[in-house]
Parts: sequence; C-alpha cells; structure tokens
Amino acid sequence: MRTALLFLALACSFGVQAQEAYPSKFVRLVIPFPAATSPDVVMRIVGPQLGQMWGQQMIIENRVGAAGNIGAAQVANAAPDGYTLLYTVNSVICANPHLYSKMPFDPLKSFVPVSLVANLGYVLVARNNLPARDLKELIALAKSQPGKLSYSSSGVGVGTHIVMELLLGMTGTQMLHVPMNTPALNAVYGGETDLTMTPYTTGVPAAKGGKARALGVTLPRRLDALPDVPSIAETVPGYAGDAWHGVFAPAGTSQAIVDKLAADFTKVLAMPEVRKRLSDIGLEPVGTTPAQFAAIVKNDHAKWGQVIRNANIKLD
Repeated sequence: MRTALLFLALACSFGVQAQEAYPSKFVRLVIPFPAATSPDVVMRIVGPQLGQMWGQQMIIENRVGAAGNIGAAQVANAAPDGYTLLYTVNSVICANPHLYSKMPFDPLKSFVPVSLVANLGYVLVARNNLPARDLKELIALAKSQPGKLSYSSSGVGVGTHIVMELLLGMTGTQMLHVPMNTPALNAVYGGETDLTMTPYTTGVPAAKGGKARALGVTLPRRLDALPDVPSIAETVPGYAGDAWHGVFAPAGTSQAIVDKLAADFTKVLAMPEVRKRLSDIGLEPVGTTPAQFAAIVKNDHAKWGQVIRNANIKLD
C-alpha cells in the first residue's frame, strides 16, 4: 500500500514538474502572412521577450497563401502540445469561413483562442481633391451619385474591403470596389480611386504627410496620433471596424498550457518598452484571458459573416 502511494505521489510530482517546465523546447509560431506585415512585425517585438521569459526560443514561420488559410490549416493539424501556435488577424478566423465554400479547418472548432494581442484600426482616407471635406459630406456625395465614387482595397474579402462594405451598408450608400494588386493607398495618391480604408500603420503617415485626407477612423475612439480626425462612429452611431491580432493553439491543447501562454503574453504586452514600440506603429497592445478572447472571436465571427452576406462577397 505504501509503495503504491509512493508511486502515485511521484507520478503527481513528475506531472506537476512537466507542466511547470513548459516550454521545455522551442515554440514554433506560424504567421500566415509575409514578413514585414503587421502580424510579423508585432511578433518580432513580442517573440524575443517571451523567449527570454521562457529560456526557450520562439521560432517564427511565415506560411503564406489562400488568404491565411494555408498557415492556419497547418496549425489546426499540428499536435496539441503547445509547441505549434498560430498568430493571425481576425479575417482568417472570422471572415474566411464566410468567403470560402470549402475551408481546410473549422475556425471555431479547430483552435483554442489563447489571447487577443493587439487591436488595429483603419483610417478612411480620400484623395486630396475630393469635394467632400468630412464624412458627413462624403455620405451626402455618395447618395447623390450612387456607384460613381470608387474605393480601392488590397483584395476581395480582406479587412479593408469588409470594413468599407460595413460602412456602405450602414449608410445606405453604393461605391465601386477596385481590388488592387499594388498598395491600395497608392491608387488614392494617384487619383485612380477616390477612397480607401488603410491600417493605422499606413493611414497615420499618409494623413500627417498631407498625401491624402483622413475622414475618419474605424475604432470607436479617436486615435491619439490623429486627434482632429473623428471616429466614424461619431457620424455613424454603432460603427466599429477593427483588425485584431491574436494567438491560437490547436484544439485539444491542455488548459494549463493555454492559461500559461495567455498569462505570459499579457505580461509581455504590459512591458512599457513593448507597449511603446507597438503604439508607435499604430497598434493598441491588449492581452486577454482565453475566455475573453473566445467571446470576441465568437462575436466577430457572427458580425463579419453578416456583413459578408449582406454585401454578397464570395471568393470561390
């Protein structure tokens, strides 16, 4: 009897030690977008800090293709041991399932949400010689000329497309969508299109540099970097369009590992130097519990699905 109890105690002890030892080797973080995009830039800032905390390196792997589906599918099929994680934006999890008739994973069942890492909004910018001087005038102009104004985006179904369609739907306006293989902002600079939604990271320099006119920001509050530019919600109550970044683990990953990852990401995101570096590139550091992030994912999956159905956007 004593021997059995001793073995049980030792087993429990080893189990606790194994749990406490995570991670005991490098952690692979899959980003389904190219190097130098905002998710990649964020993890080049956050990853090394996590590596120092763990005493283990975080390896970043960029797996590009199919609007993020290829990289996400790789993580969905990985062992649920905490050593392969997904770092992605909301469009892959909340928009792609409504854009593609066939998906290589189920975004709500193939992953465990770990933590929302950062919020990123968009700036609605217009060519400098557009007659509308603010959002109210733009809406009036669009209603007087249905389908005549144009807006560029970085592709059908991407965040810049969807947040613009949300605005059109909420204001009862119509505009011509022009998907671009080149930067959508350049089309506004060159007068090829009238408007675009562009991430804070590019919209703030464009507005401050005078290359384009900022008409609004998509998050509910004004942006510190552009204090004179109102939020779109000030003119269109209830409007909110964000592009969060978040960490996911394969379904089946132990709750202990998920909770540790969430806590560690939150600790790093609270570091003053990390917060400053992310804020400087237009991102709002967050850090949440897994439960909080799961609620956000579920809500946005339903929200963006409705926008996509209303605009009849399909990719296949």
